[in-house]
Amino acid sequence: MTTKSSPHDSKVIRIGTRGSRLALAQSGQIVDQLVALFPEYSFELVVISTTGDRIVDRPLSEVGGKGLFVKELELAMLDGRIDAAVHSMKDVPVTMPLVAQTNLIIAAVTRREDVRDALLVRTAAGLAVDSETPLEHLPVRAKVGTTSPRRALLLHDRRPDLEIFPLRGNIDSRIDKLRRGDFDAIVLAMAGLNRLRPDLSGILPIPLDEDGFVPSAGQGALALECRRDDERVRNVLLALNDRAAEIEVRTEREVVRLLEGDCHSPIGVLARVDDLSQPSPQLHLRLATGETRVTRSEARVPVDAWEQAAEHAVREIAASDHS
Repeated sequence: MTTKSSPHDSKVIRIGTRGSRLALAQSGQIVDQLVALFPEYSFELVVISTTGDRIVDRPLSEVGGKGLFVKELELAMLDGRIDAAVHSMKDVPVTMPLVAQTNLIIAAVTRREDVRDALLVRTAAGLAVDSETPLEHLPVRAKVGTTSPRRALLLHDRRPDLEIFPLRGNIDSRIDKLRRGDFDAIVLAMAGLNRLRPDLSGILPIPLDEDGFVPSAGQGALALECRRDDERVRNVLLALNDRAAEIEVRTEREVVRLLEGDCHSPIGVLARVDDLSQPSPQLHLRLATGETRVTRSEARVPVDAWEQAAEHAVREIAASDHS
């Protein structure tokens, strides 16, 4: 919905969102939580069309990267059309943002959904796919749909024979392509499936283990962004910040920064924080990256040493590359 409220109405907070079903579902959940916490405010969703949503026939890496999913939302914040925006964290660029970040800030990182990827197969295809080792049970030279360099690298690491083909579009259209037989399998994020709950009739989703099939930085988390100088909105959004998710995502994005990664980079990185209520919580970091083969590294440190964990994991990767 669009808002007709005055931009100077201090009791209205306008939250920008992409127009896809998943984006609207995610943003709607955020608004519901904020309404419950701040009944004194009126929260309104404003749909912003993004370049990333409009370009569906080419890989994003060819036309500007995942930043195309947030560019127009950030511009709308800076010119005052909206007060905040909800992004899938993995769509927020770590390096080379498309909009100047001087007066923008991620005010909150939400509690993470399931971070894993999922392999989706057609039950009608008669594939004997085992839930424990689903990739190993795909047919020889099976056609798998994904446009993610990370997913392609990890798929080929486990099954060099698999044929990887581009897969763009929203979740529903991707599932439709699988259902009509364009692919033997596709890979999607569990978080999107859980939040959107699409029609999976005739489709079997099988989660892939996060240890071996390491997810993308920020996968499963939402980023709540606003103008840096808007203290009112910053304080409201902060109420939805999940401290463990914030630490995990910050660590993962630091790894990507140290690797100078972008949308072309096949980087899987996952940080896991122990219970923060414990006396000495630990952070476990896993990294998987490479060009033609996967190199892996790990680090386990106290939570406060998250930067050292990122540096250690990247150093191990560099050492492996030169060995």
